[in-house]
Amino acid sequence: MRRTKEDAARTREEVLTAAAEIFYENGVSGSSLEKIAKRAGVTRGAIYWHFKDKAEVLTALHSEIRLPQEAIVDYAIEHGHDDPLGLIEQGAVEVLQILAEDEHQQRVFAIMILGCEFTEHLTDAAQRIITANDEMFGKLQKLIEMAHERNTLAPLWTVDAAARGIQCSMNGLLAEWLRSDKSFPLVDVGERLIRSLVGSMRRSEGG
Repeated sequence: MRRTKEDAARTREEVLTAAAEIFYENGVSGSSLEKIAKRAGVTRGAIYWHFKDKAEVLTALHSEIRLPQEAIVDYAIEHGHDDPLGLIEQGAVEVLQILAEDEHQQRVFAIMILGCEFTEHLTDAAQRIITANDEMFGKLQKLIEMAHERNTLAPLWTVDAAARGIQCSMNGLLAEWLRSDKSFPLVDVGERLIRSLVGSMRRSEGG
């Protein structure tokens, strides 16, 4: 029984690894369970044992590999501190460092941001992205509200504007890095961007 469970778990991971590669290479609409099965070296039946359709495979990928902005927020919440802006800054830089070295996470992020069709009739994957972004924005608002309550948020920034600025900067930076085939040093450019942005959000002494 243990061997059967281990084999099933291994097959599931092989399918998800193959799916990330296929979706990345062909886009979501250009991919199929047949292509995923062939890449993973399994039958379609083996895929259906774990997933009912392509959308469920996408959801599993998204669930197991969190989007970078989710990790930023989780990091800040987990490490409670008197300097929430500093935690957001540190978490963002660490996410960039991890993503720059992890090709699997790069593929999944590219699939979720660049490979999903945001049409009038949203796919399950596209809707999940929208929901995740909304949740992340709400958490960022709470963290920056903490800075505002501590009187450390610069007066020119509102809580909503600061939260949106961080969210859009990270999403845009990562999307452009992937879209441009990693044509610039992600960590170097990203760290400069995030530190400058968060620095502008800090209230100056006597300000």
